[in-house]
Amino acid sequence: MRFKILPVSINKSKATIQYSGRLGFNMDAIEMMSLDSIKSFFIAQDEDNEDILYLIPQNDSLGDAKVAKAGDYYYLNVGDVFKNLELKYKEYTIMYEVEKMEHDGSIIFALKERRQNKRKDKD
Repeated sequence: MRFKILPVSINKSKATIQYSGRLGFNMDAIEMMSLDSIKSFFIAQDEDNEDILYLIPQNDSLGDAKVAKAGDYYYLNVGDVFKNLELKYKEYTIMYEVEKMEHDGSIIFALKERRQNKRKDKD
């Protein structure tokens, strides 16, 4: 009997829409995206698959989302984008897997919805 070991690639880079509308990143995403060196992103939606959002790195352009930091964590304050997309982030915790990819010779990041969990009431 001969075994062929298969590589396991687990993407642990995640982003979550917080109740406030901020898009927060976990430590794996922060490292993979090098958020300490990116100033802002354009946010784009895939016209062929509206469930996929893209973050396109920028350097302080008009109409972009600025990278902010609270403690060790980075976030984008983009609740207005999620409202315009009619995402129910106040009712559900919406999580995305973050994938690094190349488009037209530039690095961009795809946000692929992972799951939505019903939020607990704030009583």
